Amino acid sequence: MKILITGIGNIGKSTLREMVAHKFPDRVIQIDMDYHSHEDIPESSDKVILVEDVHGLERNPEQYDKIIYLMPPSNHFILWLKRAWAWFSGGIVDLSAPKGINKHCAFSNIPIIVKIVLRNIVSARRWVLGDMETIKRKFEDKTVIVDTVSDGFQEIGKLLSRNGSEEII
Repeated sequence: MKILITGIGNIGKSTLREMVAHKFPDRVIQIDMDYHSHEDIPESSDKVILVEDVHGLERNPEQYDKIIYLMPPSNHFILWLKRAWAWFSGGIVDLSAPKGINKHCAFSNIPIIVKIVLRNIVSARRWVLGDMETIKRKFEDKTVIVDTVSDGFQEIGKLLSRNGSEEII
């Protein structure tokens, strides 16, 4: 079984993937497409392939048995501010496609950070609505839309417990 965890950026997809992989370490192969975007997703007869991909609905979503779409939390703006601070203080902007100067607290990174953060905050609603339209048009039967990481964990846990005897949570 292949499960896609998707949604817009900076909403908890990695947290959800890591929670599931931690709870079911012998049952899951986890893949973060931020760092493996050009690789094929492996097949497995005995493990669930859990793929996190912010662009999952744009990159062959037909290959998945189930899609978990994580909605942005109400504090999405705050999450972007925290990410901006981490990028500024760490010196590496946008870890999946590094930009800027790799220097701690480099003021020259501020315009790049502001541009990325504003683009994501301003475009979030439009991106979610576009994703909802794609899901409704093509993938409604295999998509579960969840509001929180916890809800996503419960949904994936149900899928994993159906395919094995292990109890969730």
